[in-house]
Amino acid sequence: MPVKRLYCSDLQVGLNRLSAEESHHATNALRLQPGHEVRLFDGAGNIADGILDRVSKRETVISVQQIDQMAYDLPCRLTLAVSMPRTHRQGYLIEKCTELGVAGIWAIQTDRGVAQPGQGAADKWTRRTIEAAKQCGRNWLPQIKTAQTFALVIAQANDFDLALFLDKSDEAKSFAQYLSTDKPLSVLAIIGPEGGWSDEERTQARDAGLASTTLAPTILRTETAAMAACSLVASLGI
Repeated sequence: MPVKRLYCSDLQVGLNRLSAEESHHATNALRLQPGHEVRLFDGAGNIADGILDRVSKRETVISVQQIDQMAYDLPCRLTLAVSMPRTHRQGYLIEKCTELGVAGIWAIQTDRGVAQPGQGAADKWTRRTIEAAKQCGRNWLPQIKTAQTFALVIAQANDFDLALFLDKSDEAKSFAQYLSTDKPLSVLAIIGPEGGWSDEERTQARDAGLASTTLAPTILRTETAAMAACSLVASLGI
């Protein structure tokens, strides 16, 4: 039987107390009892095997003797700057991109965006990344940011080996071509709203020197484009 994985943000040698949400999951959903073996991860690559020391309605305490640092999931770290779709599709995007190894998801404000998520949404998304990571075996959680303006995202483009502006165009090279040719260790992919980029945003991207790229010959939904970008990075193993 696989060892159950639990999230502990402040992982340390000795006694570790789980958050109220994780404690509830451990006791109510997993039915764990004192003496059970579990594996803890902190979302930053640290993992530890431990033994449940105490379990009650108030707290779950796990004893750890050693912590190991794991390498990042993929050679290339992909950050998605996304004009988020409507609320009912946001969680799906977060969950699937986490499973595919995304390093960061930034919600950006765009001229034709349909959603402007705030801190409350970020908290829900973070919880969604934890659940996805537990399920798929990831030891790293993606960085979640909200309320990023388009100008702020462009200003951070130089922090990445490769920054790509996803825009349907006959002249644009494919996303896969850029990855295969440049073999970057960090990529920023900027994904617009389903209503498309405004002329002003296209001008800003061009003036900033961002390369335009496409993911498919068809027009993709926002969450489909996000998952396609993650899948390409994961499959190429760059």
